[in-house]
Amino acid sequence: MPPRAIHILPEQVASQIAAGEVVERPASAIKELVENSLDAGSRSIAVEIERGGMDSIVVADDGCGMSREDAVLSVRRHATSKVRTAADLIAIRTFGFRGEALASIASVAEVRMLTRGRDDDCGIELLVDGGEAMQTRECPLATGTRIEVRKLFFNTPARLKFMKTVATEQAAAAEVLQRLVLAHRRVAFRFTADGRTLFDLPQAATLLERIRQLYGAKLAERMLAFDYRGGAFGVQGLTSMSQESLAAPRLIFTYVNNRPVRDRMLIRAIGRAYETLLPRGRHPAAAVFIDLPAEEVDVNVHPMKTEVRFRHSGQIFELVYSSLRERLKDQTAGASATSLASGIRGESGFPPSPIPNHLPGQRAAVSAPAPGAGAFLDNQGSGVSEQGQARDPGDPSPGAEQQSDHPATCSGNDLGNGVFSERPLRLVADRITRPAQVALGLGFTPGNGDSRDGSAAWGGRPVPQYSSLRIVGQLFAGFIVLEGDDGLILVDQHAAHERVTFERLRAELRAGGIRVQAMLAPVPFELNPGRALQAMSALPDLRAMGFEVEPFGAATVLLKGAPAVFAPADSRRLFSDMIDSMGESGFRLHGEGALEEWLKTLACHGSLRMGRVLELREISSLLEQLDRTEFKTNCPHGRPVHIEVRRGQLERMFRR
Repeated sequence: MPPRAIHILPEQVASQIAAGEVVERPASAIKELVENSLDAGSRSIAVEIERGGMDSIVVADDGCGMSREDAVLSVRRHATSKVRTAADLIAIRTFGFRGEALASIASVAEVRMLTRGRDDDCGIELLVDGGEAMQTRECPLATGTRIEVRKLFFNTPARLKFMKTVATEQAAAAEVLQRLVLAHRRVAFRFTADGRTLFDLPQAATLLERIRQLYGAKLAERMLAFDYRGGAFGVQGLTSMSQESLAAPRLIFTYVNNRPVRDRMLIRAIGRAYETLLPRGRHPAAAVFIDLPAEEVDVNVHPMKTEVRFRHSGQIFELVYSSLRERLKDQTAGASATSLASGIRGESGFPPSPIPNHLPGQRAAVSAPAPGAGAFLDNQGSGVSEQGQARDPGDPSPGAEQQSDHPATCSGNDLGNGVFSERPLRLVADRITRPAQVALGLGFTPGNGDSRDGSAAWGGRPVPQYSSLRIVGQLFAGFIVLEGDDGLILVDQHAAHERVTFERLRAELRAGGIRVQAMLAPVPFELNPGRALQAMSALPDLRAMGFEVEPFGAATVLLKGAPAVFAPADSRRLFSDMIDSMGESGFRLHGEGALEEWLKTLACHGSLRMGRVLELREISSLLEQLDRTEFKTNCPHGRPVHIEVRRGQLERMFRR
């Protein structure tokens, strides 16, 4: 090593290295500047960019502004008004606090700052070079701050060559602003790119109104409000109905104390909440706000402050998952977020865990059907026996009044009896045209004076009460046609029956094990030698799914019992289908989540098929049982149970 190999970097080089961490692209600079404006208590913020921010970035606000002395200090490294001692880092309550943003931006760009404090007679203009205020002078200016950043990365060509196209950088800037706009509905925002205004948003009364401003009425009408609190922790926001989905998670926004974050754990919790509700590869739209004490989260783990670390990450996961899952159980328009809150709050202050504390293989054996039990479609369709206790059919929120951690089991009595009663037609059109009020209350932006008093008119179309609509008939022996005042609803009979069956199987699993109905006589199954070895090794997994199976020779198994929710006549076919579905390594069941994946397959194979003609009483029974089922809008694989054709659409087709 040559002598004097270690040396201190020049201040300019150190600042440029810091800029590489804080200012990754123009969007990063915009984020830092806008967050400073929000910390200053601004009520109106305007952002202007040219060529994606590469040529020019201007951020102007009407916040508290700065005095001459503070303005000069603000562009120095580690200069901040928000942290005094190391103890302050334990509970960060502002967006900016590092004191790196302005100095880092100034080290890789030409910066001009104009600012005026509330008590000052005039404004101050600063020209900044290398993080140092090179020139200051007085100027006329209203209270607030205006920062102009030009020629970003002009002195760091290595960084400049990694910039994307103008369109890409502009889109990144718009995305950053959208995340901030959603969190700060009490602030007006204007965003202009190359002289064209991309959005000019006034202050919004509610989060739902802000969603409507940004993404239009169509998405806003399909959002569900939720608001849950467990002790000092809370989660609230909006999430899309299960029949709405996107090809990419671009409209999933997560916030911690109103700070936009990209946290994999939170994204995972949202995805888990939509399991069995969305097809694989589809994603919801959601704005999820976590509210917790500042000392419970560390926001100082990433230079750009986009990642956080929770002190109790497992509890936060449960809170988000259970809150969304509970809300998605009942997607009717009249179910407010606060009315559902009591259904998930446990004594500990956190929602009860949705995962039961029992082994998947545990089950309660049933030697015979319950007295009076009958099978639905007892000729050649799939059978559903009567197990469990029925909920009140008029209960609009199947999980709201329960402290249980699993869905209540639907009764099979109505479906099994196959009794059709001519009830008065009760339509849902009045709920469609006269939306209910839903409390949102997402206004808790630090420093901007918001309060939790927001409310919004719910514009979404409710999930129908299927059994209340008039049954027109069956279409193509696979779709049930229902009529309401506002149009037609087509129900996929296979998807509907699959959801009913899956929820019953899952409820039994969580209650202790899938209930088994003994066969009148054991049924032998002869398998080829290769498949026999796989089946023998998977006997515990088959038993966990409700099949009572024993080996009977080298390549034969005896089926002695099957899940009680299916008709005995279907047990042989179902067992054969499950054996055929088994992979080369068996079922690979590890935990309840894996078992539920196979329950989806079991429910699918055991449900009504296309081409099955139903009688009127059978249709009525299926709809009644579907109405008593949670997550009734989608089959377990995420496909929709129904689609709607509005009356206006039909009239336009006929040019009326």
